[in-house]
Amino acid sequence: MDKKRPLDTKFIPERITKLRMEHNVSEYQLSLDLGFSKGYIQAISSGNILPSLGALYKICEYFEITPEQFFAGENSDTKLLGDLLGALREMSEEEQYTLYHFLKGGKLPELRALKNLNPESPELPPQERG
Repeated sequence: MDKKRPLDTKFIPERITKLRMEHNVSEYQLSLDLGFSKGYIQAISSGNILPSLGALYKICEYFEITPEQFFAGENSDTKLLGDLLGALREMSEEEQYTLYHFLKGGKLPELRALKNLNPESPELPPQERG
């Protein structure tokens, strides 16, 4: 029988407090900005209640993070990295390769050597293959 991990009821209040401190926002101000009663965030922070899923989404939007980033905590990507990844996904494969090539210093022989060492490296477009 699989044992279930107990819910860490301190994680959510601590994470919200950490985000508030990083953004210099009081419990009161966050409650008001999100349209909650003035003591709502304080009740979460003190461990008296947990936010609803809808409230958690509003909190994430307020701090411009995804729920995944909220729960990842310190291991989450920055907003800038998330924006960069979004921009990369919108690029064609050729544009991605060009940017990759530029970031690696534009030295094709070194890039080819890297390709041989790392099978995860992007494929060279046909016009760049030797």
